[in-house]
Amino acid sequence: MTFKTKGETCSKTQIYTCKSNPLSNIEMSVPDNSRRHSLLDLFQRTNTQDQPNASSTPAKLKAIDQLLENVGSFGRYQKIQFFLVGLLAVVPAMTAFSYVFIAATPDHRCQVNLTNDTDSFDKWTPVHEQFLSNNIKERRCFIYEITSQGKQLKKCSNWVFNQTYYGTTISTDWNLVCDQLHLKGITQNAYIIGTSGSLLSGIMSDKFGRRTTMFWLILLLAVVFNFTQLFMHSNMSPMNKLIIFTLSRLLTGFAQTTYSISLVLLLEMTSAKRRVLASNILSYFYTLGELLIMGIYYFTRDWAMTMWILTVYVMPFLFYYCCVPESARWLATTRQLRQARKVLERIGLINGRELNNVDRNKRLFDALERETRIPQKRYSYTNVLISLFQSSVMRRRCLIIFYIMMTNLMVYLGIGMGITSLTSNWPYEIFLYSIFAELVGVCLCQFCATKFDRKYPLIIFFLLCSLSIVIIPTVHDIGRDHLFSIAAALFAKLFISAAQGLSWIYTSETFPTTIRSTGVGLTVGIARIGGVWAPQISLLAQSVWFPLPYIIFSFATFIAAICALFLPETRTKPALPDTVQQAERSGEPIDDTELKIRTKKLSICPEIEEEEEEETSLKDHSIA
Repeated sequence: MTFKTKGETCSKTQIYTCKSNPLSNIEMSVPDNSRRHSLLDLFQRTNTQDQPNASSTPAKLKAIDQLLENVGSFGRYQKIQFFLVGLLAVVPAMTAFSYVFIAATPDHRCQVNLTNDTDSFDKWTPVHEQFLSNNIKERRCFIYEITSQGKQLKKCSNWVFNQTYYGTTISTDWNLVCDQLHLKGITQNAYIIGTSGSLLSGIMSDKFGRRTTMFWLILLLAVVFNFTQLFMHSNMSPMNKLIIFTLSRLLTGFAQTTYSISLVLLLEMTSAKRRVLASNILSYFYTLGELLIMGIYYFTRDWAMTMWILTVYVMPFLFYYCCVPESARWLATTRQLRQARKVLERIGLINGRELNNVDRNKRLFDALERETRIPQKRYSYTNVLISLFQSSVMRRRCLIIFYIMMTNLMVYLGIGMGITSLTSNWPYEIFLYSIFAELVGVCLCQFCATKFDRKYPLIIFFLLCSLSIVIIPTVHDIGRDHLFSIAAALFAKLFISAAQGLSWIYTSETFPTTIRSTGVGLTVGIARIGGVWAPQISLLAQSVWFPLPYIIFSFATFIAAICALFLPETRTKPALPDTVQQAERSGEPIDDTELKIRTKKLSICPEIEEEEEEETSLKDHSIA
């Protein structure tokens, strides 16, 4: 860092002093290797779409940004890490959507006691049909028992299941049907509650490091999977197995918060312009996980074997502690500069861009050391609530965002995991189509986020999703095998996937920089409230009234579209808000004069930057 007097231009070679400067006239200018950092910060705040659960440190480490650029911010090293971490992102999808298959409820009816044979679902001789008609009422849950007083209606104690599409599931093994149907939904509720632990894992990640926290969570996942499998193959009663399985889903949900930490790790190892790509890479691998879990169950038709394969898939990730290094940004933030330098040297070695310029990089490391000495103020969730809800404008926006994110997760899980129950035929083909619909939704979100504003595409996605959902029960009995209702559900999955992706971007651009990461983390936790209710609401179609869950989902989505009308547009802002006051004014237009003022405030030595711009202009002119 250099100094200059008013009216005096600093030389590029000046590092720390300018002669004969009265203290009152001292101004700061940028050192040779850091003179563009202020403009770089402006560019990042203008173009970077901060992702959920990013690093919670509000300060920007300018030297670490420049060092990452020197060693390559998106080279061979980053591509390898994107692939390795992407493979880990497959696990949360496989675990979450395994519920669709391992907890599926095939078509079933009460089991009857035959004199000379055992009963099975596909036994349809005329004699058998006549016996069922005389002894079973509605075939699914009640059966007639002949007593001295005649026929008496009683609940079934055993069932037979159609095994055309499904083999064994927890529903068939533990008889989770009829009045026990809601118990299988509780297992998914436990999983979603466990994912709310992202609040805790985020704090662990900031305190102990990204890699260390990921390893602990992977270790927890491996231990839970193995012990659960051992209990499932024991001689315990079905109810005890259900209790252990539910607890396992709770712990598994918490372990799956590696997804958000993986996202943070990828964001911190690359440049600003690649951060949207980092988020999308995980989304694509997540979709791959949905495809894999469908393929595994399709070939095994056994829920226990499916879980064993998933357990084996997780085991190699225990070696990720040796393969995936710690975030250099986090190491620098926590003043572990020696380890940060080793990571940067490793990145440069793999990318073929080693730190050869000793003097230049020494100055950068010196600047990094000075920056890390500045005490950083961290914001707890209590600070977030106080600072946000003291502002009436931000209070209203936060409540709207909380509701939108809850609706997103509720509808996404409700439609995505219930789409195969619309018909008893083709469950695997329908699930495959839903994966394709989600991919189209993610691509549509990326296109709209790049080409258009945020607000009105979000509203349109919600309205189209609401319309698609309300069509599902309306046309359910029209056509062969409910094809029209399935098509409407696929469109609903597409639009809610696009709305969910756009909502994440919108959320990160709404919170001010000082509390953005913590605010987004808080939003994630609150959104789980909607996710917890999704499985139980979906089951209302089987236990109460078929159109009821779709009416709830459609109405909630329509209200989300209306709420989005009161949100400001965020894409047109030249810079993301840094304070709550700036966030309050985010709905107001910013003219060129204010943009110049912000740019000038970011510039520490404007003369050097102007000189650099002239040099760049002359160079571009000579090339042309």
